[in-house]
Order: sequence, then structure tokens, then C-alpha cells
Amino acid sequence: MAAVLYSADVVCPMSRPAFGDGGVLVVDGLIAEVGQAATLRPSAGREHRVDGVLLPGLVNAHTHLEHTDAAVLAHNRRHIAWTRALAGLLATWPPERWGRSAHRGVLSSLRAGTTALGDVVTRGPAVPAACRAGLVGDSWVQVAMVDHDSHDAVTEQLSSVLGLPAEGRRVGIAPHSPAAVGAGVLQALADLAKRKDVPLHLHCAETQEEITAVRDGHGPLADDARAAGMSFEWLDAAAGTGGVTYLERLGALTDRTTLAHAVVTDATEAALLARRGIAVACCPRADAQLQAGQAPLERFAAAGTPLALGTESPAAVGDLDVLAEGAAWVSLARQRGLDAWPHRDGQLSLPEAAVRLATMDGAAAMGWGEQSGVLATGRRADLVGVELATSPATVWADLISHGAGRQVLTVRAGVRVARRASCDQPWPELDDDSWRA
Repeated sequence: MAAVLYSADVVCPMSRPAFGDGGVLVVDGLIAEVGQAATLRPSAGREHRVDGVLLPGLVNAHTHLEHTDAAVLAHNRRHIAWTRALAGLLATWPPERWGRSAHRGVLSSLRAGTTALGDVVTRGPAVPAACRAGLVGDSWVQVAMVDHDSHDAVTEQLSSVLGLPAEGRRVGIAPHSPAAVGAGVLQALADLAKRKDVPLHLHCAETQEEITAVRDGHGPLADDARAAGMSFEWLDAAAGTGGVTYLERLGALTDRTTLAHAVVTDATEAALLARRGIAVACCPRADAQLQAGQAPLERFAAAGTPLALGTESPAAVGDLDVLAEGAAWVSLARQRGLDAWPHRDGQLSLPEAAVRLATMDGAAAMGWGEQSGVLATGRRADLVGVELATSPATVWADLISHGAGRQVLTVRAGVRVARRASCDQPWPELDDDSWRA
């Protein structure tokens, strides 16, 4: 197959500094070389140019693709009210709506430049949809409102699901949160993840209501559990703690575990996560939109807690744009009193740190570093083009300040899977029926 050159004003390989007038030479779906466009051009059979930036395909560390058609719910309200509204809407969906919504989520992710993602799966169609699209990462099967009365049946069903083929992706387990399952169930799921050698992913310390439910046995989430007839252990005998400390007590913090949110996390818990190498997918837009609070980035920075960026559900924020999440993360970091980010390479500007979280560092934190996050020879050719006036000296700030919504090209394994002539040109309407193919 003839070599294809993707060129841009600035190329950000992430594994080395950004440089101008660069290109990525692709042969048979793999990156053959990254360098100056003028040097690579003679080896290319054709060229595709982006007036702006080329960088690795973006990493969305936490989302819910099957919720894409529920984006109508994405407006400011308290988390508990949003959760109840979402449950009510999803209960009205027929099976085909879940398939269509997952398909739309995959296409929206590709248009936003994402080629690796972690997806919480409720009904199932998001797994084959992500596999067909060639998205790498994890698909976590959600477990919610399960107590000791039903956990044997659920564990047996999960064991079967975890053995199903999912080309290019890891299928794991997502106990929804500590307040959505019993203590024994959570321990059993952590043990199953260990035995099956699969990832375990949880919403944890997302809201104060979650902490109050498990620690004290009361509050709106405890009320919901009682109304659903659950026999969670912490309803009768409050755990006395919540969040990260509670997971540690139950043995659920392992080398397979990743968390989302961790908003209500103290310095001791941040240090525990750092020691264990457990990554937190930060979702600052959803945390703000749903009035959940602010992730304590200053504590994560001081402890060295691994981080990534996640958009959360489209039903929470309305889109799947990781660059928008990066902008929100930078804003949050400044609000938390940070003006730089500690890194093994030295202090980074907040915009550069955010772009790293959306690419190389986020991929490494989530366990996908061998598959995504950098532009380097021999890697799968996954890249995104962002139309943007910029230079190597200002590219990080420009991407964070202006990059969201300006993605014009996504290449996955050397194939252009999303493209438009200009960021001013709207994307075509998504086909309601093409998901059936």
C-alpha cells in the first residue's frame, strides 16, 4: 500500500517536543516515521494536510457511550436529581434505542478525535460498536443495585460475559459505586476481576451523598437503596467510612483498579492511590454541571496520583470532547491554587499537562500506554487533526484555549474515520439506521 503523509503546521508526538512543519508518514496502518514534512514528502504517495495541529488520537478515560441519546438531560442540576432523571429516561428505551445510542456515541467520539476510551456498559451494544470502530481501551460491564441475595447469579452471568470476544478491547467489571452495591458484592466482584485478570473500574467518592450513604447509612442514596429493597450491609451497620478508604478496607484497590471522579478524597487517600498506582479519571465538567464538587487536584499533585481525563456520560455534559475536558481541568487546577503541574520531566505548564493527560499520560495511567497516546515509529497510526492557528511555542495553550470543537480529522489505524473540510463546516447528521450494519 502506498505511503500516506499527514502534515500540519505543528506536530505533537508527545514522546518528544512539538515541532513545526511536521508530518506523520503512515504505511499499512502503522506509523513509518515522524519528522519534517519536507523530508517525508518524497516517500509519500499522497498527502493530507491539516491547517493546525496533529497529535495522537485522544484518550477518554471514562464515559458511557450508551447514554449518547440522553444528552437532552445535560443541564445544571444536583447529581441525585440528574441520576433519577437519567434512570427514568433510560427505562423508556426499547433495545434498539440502546444500540443506536451506542453507535452515535462511537461516531461522536471519533469526530472528537478519540481513539482510546474507557466505557461503562449498561446493556451491551457499546462493546461491539467500539470493537467495530477499532477503539482501544476498556469496556466495563456495570453492576448496580445488587445485594447478597442476587450476587451469585450476577457473578455467574458476569463470568460468562467476560469470556466473550471483544477484539482490541479489554472487558472488565464496573461496580457502579460503593453506594450501589453491597460490601460483600463489591468484594466478590473484586475477587472475580482478580481471578479473571480483568480491569475493575468504579465511580468513587463522586459526591458527598455517596460518602454519607456508606459511612453513615442515611441520605438520599441510602433512601433510594431502601426503596429498591436492597439489603446492603452498610444500610444496617454503617461502614463508618466511605470513598477510597472504604474500597481499601474491602480489598478493592488492586493493580487492576481505576477510579472515576474521586472528588471527596483527602490527602491520605490521595497518597494511598499514588502508592498503589491507581489512576483517577478526572471529569471536571460533569462534576461542575452536576454540582458534585471539585476534584482535589492539589492533593493529587502533591501525592503523585496518576490521572487521566474522562468526559463522563453525554447525558451529563452533552458531548464527548476530551479537549473540552482538558480546558475544564486547567481551569479547575487554577481554582485549586496550582500554576504548574509536577511531572517526571519537571514542572509542566497546566495546558501542557492537560494535553498529556488527554494523550500519553492518560493512556499510561489507564494501562493503554502500549496501544495509544504517542506518535512514534511502529505504533498504530491513530491521530487527530485540530484546525488551529498556532506555533510550537504556543501549541499547548492554543489547544486548551481554542481546540475544543475544532477537530477536523481522525485517523484510526491509518484509515480516515472522521473528516471535514473545515471546523466551520458542521458534521453531517448521524444516520439513525446505520448502527444496524
